[in-house]
Amino acid sequence: MSEKTELTISLNADTARLFADYEAFTRVTPEIYVQQLIEKTLPTLEAMVGALRDANGDEEAVMELFGKKMAESLLKQKQAQTN
Repeated sequence: MSEKTELTISLNADTARLFADYEAFTRVTPEIYVQQLIEKTLPTLEAMVGALRDANGDEEAVMELFGKKMAESLLKQKQAQTN
């Protein structure tokens, strides 16, 4: 099992109220909602970090590399779902 790191975020009153309403309807806490959102978007974050790393400061190359890495990530994700 991987080690966990805690992250603290601040929400404005409107957002906090919206999360409270959502939790009342679904029983899904804001913490769980945000955790699931982050986990579902990890391929995007991984692709962006990889593109930034591989671009070596070349801003024009970042988006091209990002597109390629997103495609690779989505393909890996799809293959994992079929296995």
